[in-house]
Order: sequence, then C-alpha cells, then structure tokens
Amino acid sequence: MAQTTYVFVYLPARVHPTVAGRFDWEPAVTPNVGEFVYAESYLANNTAVPLDPIALPLRAQVFVTTLSSGFFGVFRDSIPDDWGRHVALKLHGAAFQTDFDYLGLHTADKIGALAFGRSTRSPVEEKPLLEWEQLEHSELLDAVQNIDRDIPLTPAQEQAALAFGAGTSAGGARPKFSVRMNGGVWLAKLNRRHDRFNVVRVECAMLDLAAACGISVPEHRVEHLQGQDILLVKRFDRAITAEGILRHRMVSAGTVFQADEAAARNSYTGSYPRLARELSRWTVTGDRDRRELFRRIAFNSLASITDDHERNHALIAETTSFRLSPAFDLVPQPGSTRRRYLALTVGDFGALAVRQNIISSIDAFRLSLREANGIIDEVQEVVRVNWRKSCRDHDVRDTDIARIEGCFDPPFFESQLPPNAVM
Repeated sequence: MAQTTYVFVYLPARVHPTVAGRFDWEPAVTPNVGEFVYAESYLANNTAVPLDPIALPLRAQVFVTTLSSGFFGVFRDSIPDDWGRHVALKLHGAAFQTDFDYLGLHTADKIGALAFGRSTRSPVEEKPLLEWEQLEHSELLDAVQNIDRDIPLTPAQEQAALAFGAGTSAGGARPKFSVRMNGGVWLAKLNRRHDRFNVVRVECAMLDLAAACGISVPEHRVEHLQGQDILLVKRFDRAITAEGILRHRMVSAGTVFQADEAAARNSYTGSYPRLARELSRWTVTGDRDRRELFRRIAFNSLASITDDHERNHALIAETTSFRLSPAFDLVPQPGSTRRRYLALTVGDFGALAVRQNIISSIDAFRLSLREANGIIDEVQEVVRVNWRKSCRDHDVRDTDIARIEGCFDPPFFESQLPPNAVM
C-alpha cells in the first residue's frame, strides 16, 4: 500500500516552510516506485523554486522514479546515512523500518531546505538545536560516544539524546551533531576509539591546507571539551537571522548524477568530468565552479583524500541559483605506496590519482593543458611545503604525522602510464 508524505521547502530568505507537494511511495511492488506532484498553490507561488531543476522541474505533472528504491535524489539526501540511522535505531528502536520512515524523523540537523509532514499544515516538529554553552552541562557528548560504542545509555544520556536528536543528520558514518554558536549553526564531529590517528585535528589541518591551495572551505576550528577534541565546521546550508534560521537548498552530487543509491554503494556511478559538465545545467557559476572542482581533484590526489564519493560533493543555493558548495570531509586515507585511487572516476585511467589521468579529462573543465598543469603545480607545491605545518598548527601529534606522511605528494603521482594501461 502506498505511503504518503507532504513535502515542504524553506524558500530563499524565508524562515517558515511552504508546502511544495506530495510524495507517494509504493513499496509493495518491485522495483519500489516513488511519485511526486507539486501542489497547485506552490505552482502559483511566484517565489517558488524547483526542488530539483532537472529531475523535478517546476510544472504540473506526476513525476515517477524507481531509482534508489523509489526515492528522488533530493529526498534521498534528506534521509540519514550510516551514523544517523545508527542513532535513530538506538534511540527509537523499531520505529524506523524503511527509508520512508526516516523522512519523518524529529531532528533539527537534516541537511538542505526540505522537510516532511503528514498533513499540508506543517512538517514534523523539529528538535531544538543545542547551544554550545549548554554542551558543557549536558549529557549529550557522552551519549553520542556511547551510541558510537554501542554502550547502553544512562537515563540522563538518553534524555539528552532524545531532546536534541543526537546528531541524526544525513551523511557519513562518523559521530556528529549540530550546535548553535557565535551566531551560526555548526557541525560538531568527534573522534572514534578505533581511529588510527586523531581525525578531528587532522581534518581541521586539511581544511586549512585546502584553503591554502585556493579551495573554498567552511569556517572551522577545534575545541576541547570534557576531555575530547571536537571539530566544529560551520554549516554552509544554514544561516541565523533575527527572524530565525534560514535553510539553504542543498543537493549531493549523487542527486546531480541521478544516481541509483543501491548501485552507488557498490560502484560509484558518477565522475568528476560528468560533475563538471552538469555544472552548466545546474549553476550560473559553472566556469568558476569547474576550475574549483579541478583544483579539488588535484588536492584530493596529492593529499590522499580518497573518500571523495558522490555524497561528499554538493551544490548549495542560498538564493534561487545553485553553486558548488565549499569542500568538506577532507581526511587523508593512508593506503598503497604504489598507486592510489579516488572514489570518483577522474579520466582515461579511471579513478587513478596521477597527474596523467587528471590531465586526460581537462576538456570537461574547459582548461588548456597549460592552465591545468599550472593548477596542479600550484597545489602540489603548497601541499609539499605546508602539510606538516598545517598539522602542527593544530597540535597533531608526531606519531600521527608519521602515520599519514605517506599520503602527501606521493612519488607515484607523476607516474607515466602506457596508452593501453588497464586500471
């Protein structure tokens, strides 16, 4: 039997949601089918924006999909990933059985500008955002760590986790939650007990290093509280005003690719060249965004940021137009000393992180060979000279620096591959 939810959107510069349409999900067939239709009132609203300008253009029709178990990509982006699901199951048990159930999750830290409700009057009520000043006196930090370790929560920890949602935001497997601080909304990310190095401090250092390479990154900092390091990353899909919180539209690269989530979990369906080409359809800043994206490929290759899958790239729209979002989730991944692969295809040799492969796709980025090599050379020099300093600036221990030193400007980056090489 079909299940129904009403879809709400926070329009640009508006702090209250507007009903946009109805989403029906039919799980009793194979494959599962999702249908969406815009509300007549929304189509008549001269401030309305499409939820997805490609898959869900602003017009009166029934849109149908069987991708991602019947979920349009922009709706799938609102569903928690590994960490959020783990939290929801820990706190709510069997209340969440399907992806559709997660659309109605009571949480304040979903990404983007969509919300969902059982009627056209209003979406599901959100949990309040925790104020940073409250955290020192809250049980939430211990609750998040115990959830991560599958340790039973004390009554006080469970109460705090339920009150604030305990970080059920979409995306990623690492423990996290959102807080208000200094007039903004920040994502707080924690270390895990099985991490091979202090990921919080290393990720903060990598954000600094990426910025030094000319890459747009969110405001970020490390705080130490209750014996724990916490990475705070300012959320670029939120802004606090005198009237309330603005929620900016945000879509993952998976949505841009119209990727099937099930297939993407086994082999990613997108590529950097494809994302570069899609920027022309999605944004009005395509040329600038393409150059930025190419710079990120160089940085990811030279710093071994190999978890750069399609949900770790996004487009953001503070107004009516989308643009490439700031870079995020930049953690080096120690690996093979012979060759390294990014998560997304780069060029003629697949996802291989070498200069020759990156250069092979420059037409998609509308770069000349000289321009492309110039960007790579610039990033390479900054990474080579500054990566240790960035780590030490954030008090990364010498033992952790030793664990990741093979990630930076690896010698195989300049490998020459034969034309018939199979990767």
